[in-house]
Amino acid sequence: MIFYEVAILNSPLLLTYSSNLELKDGTFIKIKIKNSIKDGVVFKRVDKPKFKCLEVEEITDFFLPQKYIEIAKFIRDYYFCSIGDSLNLFTPFKNTQLTKDLNIETDIKLSSLQNEAFEFINVNDTTLLFGDTGSGKTEIYIKKMEKIINDGKSAIMLLPEISLTPQMEKRLKLQFKDLIAIWHSKVTKKKKNEILEKIYSGEIRIVAGARSSLFLPLLNIGLIIVDEEHDDSYKSNQRPRYNARDLTLFFGKKLNAKVILGSATPSVSSYHKFPHFRLKGRFFKSKKEVFFEESKTEISPFLLNEINNTLNLKHQIIIFLPTRANFKYLICDSCGKILKCPYCEVGMSLHKEINALKCHYCNYTTNLKQKCFECGHELLSANRIGTSEVVELLQENFDVVISKFDRDEIKSESKLKHILNSFNDGKIDILVGTQMLSKGHDYHNVNLAIILGVDNILSMSDFRARERALALVIQLSGRSGRKSDGRVIIQTLNIDFFKDYLGDFEKFIKDELDFRKELNYPPFTKLVRVLFSHKDNNKAREEMFKMVKNLKAFKNIEIIGHKEAEISKIAGKFRYNILLRSFSVKDLINAINFSKTKYCEIDIDPVNFS
Repeated sequence: MIFYEVAILNSPLLLTYSSNLELKDGTFIKIKIKNSIKDGVVFKRVDKPKFKCLEVEEITDFFLPQKYIEIAKFIRDYYFCSIGDSLNLFTPFKNTQLTKDLNIETDIKLSSLQNEAFEFINVNDTTLLFGDTGSGKTEIYIKKMEKIINDGKSAIMLLPEISLTPQMEKRLKLQFKDLIAIWHSKVTKKKKNEILEKIYSGEIRIVAGARSSLFLPLLNIGLIIVDEEHDDSYKSNQRPRYNARDLTLFFGKKLNAKVILGSATPSVSSYHKFPHFRLKGRFFKSKKEVFFEESKTEISPFLLNEINNTLNLKHQIIIFLPTRANFKYLICDSCGKILKCPYCEVGMSLHKEINALKCHYCNYTTNLKQKCFECGHELLSANRIGTSEVVELLQENFDVVISKFDRDEIKSESKLKHILNSFNDGKIDILVGTQMLSKGHDYHNVNLAIILGVDNILSMSDFRARERALALVIQLSGRSGRKSDGRVIIQTLNIDFFKDYLGDFEKFIKDELDFRKELNYPPFTKLVRVLFSHKDNNKAREEMFKMVKNLKAFKNIEIIGHKEAEISKIAGKFRYNILLRSFSVKDLINAINFSKTKYCEIDIDPVNFS
């Protein structure tokens, strides 16, 4: 008998099993735990233990190559999860996988500047492609994919979320036809199985999709592209709390693959860390005017007039605001209390279309109540306008087709494609939405982009608030005037900030780097957020204080703060945070491994501090 330590997928367990056969590390097997059959991965061969072991139930045809095992170990160590959690991210390879020699030719012709960018990518392992909206980044991606395929390799293109995929899918399939597959959470299980079979047979050589695409079993990966690399959607909010953009860099090193990070508004950290090529200008030579309205978030007479003028010219309009539904929350005019979720310490949002209040954190929903939960007063006021209310206000003033474009409305891939196609076909006049509007869509006939509520983002308690707000405004501005002259209206009380930097994001990055260096913020240091949560408030708080005490023994670790979380309760669990900073990743990891206590979740390189 030979004995093996086996990692149980999606579990912290490492258990020992036996087999008569020689098994390679990374082999996927079936094993029995109590009365259930579970999936496991052979982690390493071990000596015969003193206790009795069960035999492996089944040896599959699936495995992870050694380089991928090393990546899984890195995820375990860096992102503070079990090896079972880490390995569970990967779709395994198959022993019968095939490769095919191909020779393809796209119809993409690069400009002289795009060719310079292409050559810059060829001489750097990792490249930041800093290209203005509409400057032709996608053409460079396609041309590089063409070269990689003809070199006998495969490629992955990461997109921050599914709202980007329909138009990108159309462009990529036009060039690569059946060689490419689209992969994200809304793809059906049946379709995913079909894609995997084509990957195993060598028919699919390019995958484009959400962050999970990174873990697919493509052979001989030569290129990984991270489009819209600045986007926070690349960060997982559950264990393992990895950032796909950052993890791509480790994949690139281990697999000897080129990495391209692309964005019109690159993250400050990426600009600081990697060689970049500045791709200026736009493919279409249209003009764009930017106007400001100094105001809190509202549909003002000025905006109504601008909307009316645009509609009279038969052009389309997009309107952004950061809050979906009707209101962020309702507040009592008498006692001033916010109508909060009973399980979360957050205000509930009004959804008039279903006559309900809904929590956007735990999804608790209750019938709309006209009285205050606390004092019974009947007058409730809205605080912060939302997408649904904007649609209602516009419908009262204009007899045109108006649609929402947010997570409440877009619940399936088919609905997403339907709204985008309808908008581009001119069947929708005004599209009202949240951040999804900014995600790289090519709106052909948009003449006016209205940006509301950006001050809410600018005032967040986050050291990246300025970066997020400015990047969002630039991305949204880029949706207007793609093929003809366009106008952008930004409603804000911080006009000077946006005027200073809206036309020169690179200047903002340089100023921001000076600011962060002086205050010891990333990319010059590492941050870690430790989140404690428990149904018993005292237990969560006590464990936080225990860890703070343990951490004080480490001189190279700074405890920035420890307190009740900004959102102090979610889904019935009380929440506390510790925020740590250090110049050394190694020191941080060592200190946390030594100091961590019960009920805590470690979030390294956090993007959310609430």
